[in-house]
Amino acid sequence: MDRRSALKLISATGPALGINLLPNLGLSTAVAQTNKGPYPNRPIKFIVPFAPGISPDVIARLISDRLAQSLGQPVIVDNRPGAGGMIGAEAAAITPGDGYNIFFAVKSVMAIAPHVYSTAKYNPLKDFKSVSQILIVPHVITAAPNVPYNNLKELVEYAKKNPGKIDYASLGVGSQPHIAMEAWAQKLGIKLTHIPYKSNPAADVMSGVVSLSLEASTTAIPSIKAGKIKGIAISGSNRIESLPDVPTVTEYGSTLDVNGNIGNSWHGIFAPASTPDSVITKLNTEIIKIVKTPEVQERMRSLGLTPTGTTAQTLASAMSGDYAFWGQLIRELDIKVE
Repeated sequence: MDRRSALKLISATGPALGINLLPNLGLSTAVAQTNKGPYPNRPIKFIVPFAPGISPDVIARLISDRLAQSLGQPVIVDNRPGAGGMIGAEAAAITPGDGYNIFFAVKSVMAIAPHVYSTAKYNPLKDFKSVSQILIVPHVITAAPNVPYNNLKELVEYAKKNPGKIDYASLGVGSQPHIAMEAWAQKLGIKLTHIPYKSNPAADVMSGVVSLSLEASTTAIPSIKAGKIKGIAISGSNRIESLPDVPTVTEYGSTLDVNGNIGNSWHGIFAPASTPDSVITKLNTEIIKIVKTPEVQERMRSLGLTPTGTTAQTLASAMSGDYAFWGQLIRELDIKVE
C-alpha cells in the first residue's frame, strides 16, 4: 500500500476504529533498530594520536584490553601520530558520535597544540565530551649515557658554558616535551636546541645522536634502570618511587614546576561532542572500575604514574584550566606554527 492509499483509508475508517496505519509503514526500520541491541554491539575504536610504544599508547592498550573484556566487544587501538598529536585529534573530532569512536588524549593535545598550530581544525572545548581522566604522569628529563652531566645542576652549568650546544628531542613542535623544555630553559637562563621528531626519539637519546629528551615516566623508568639513559630530573615536586635517586626539578628551583603544571601530564578519554550522554555515562562507569582494579593500580604505579579514574566533569574542568594556562605560556614563549 502506498502512502496516498493509506491516508485515504485512515480518513475513511481509521478514526472510527481507533486504527493508526501510518506508523506501520516504517515498521521494518523500527524492527531493524531494535535488532541492533543495546550499546555496545560492535567493535569500538580507540584513536591514539601518537606512535606505538610511547606512553599514551602503552596506557591506551592497557585500558582498551580490559574495556573489551568488560563491554564484551573488541576495542581496537588506531594510532594516528603527527603534528604533536593534532593529526589524531582532527581525525577524532569528525568521527561519528555513536560511542564507537573514542579518543585517547593527553594534556598536550587538548591544551597545548591548538594554541601552537594556527591551522588546527579542532577545538577541544567544543568538539569533544570528556569521559574520564585515567592518570597523572610525571615526565623525566633524560640524557644520553655519554653526556658530561648527571643532574640538573650540572646540566645548567654545562649549558651556560656551552650555549646552544645542548640539543633535545621532542615528539614534535607543540608537544608538551617541546613547550616544557623551552619554558624551563627560559627560567634557567640557558639555550637549548630543539629537534622535533615524528616518532619516539628514545633510541637516538640512547645512542647519543641527541643529548636530551623529556620522556614520560612510563617509558623512561625501564630505560633508566637498565642504564640505557640517564635520569636528570623529574617534573613536579614528588620523586618517583621507582627512581628514588633522581631528584625533581623543584629541588633545584622551587618555582620551576609548581604543582607539576609544566612537566606533568594526564591521560584522558574523550568522545566526539555529539556522543549521547548515556554512552558517556556507561564508558565512564566501566573505565573507573578498570582504573580502580588492584592490578591496574599496581601496573600504573610501577611506571611512576598516579591512577585517577575521575568523573567526566572533573576531566572537563582540568582540560579547561590547562587550556587557559598553556595558552598564556605559549604566547609568552612566542611559539607558533603557521
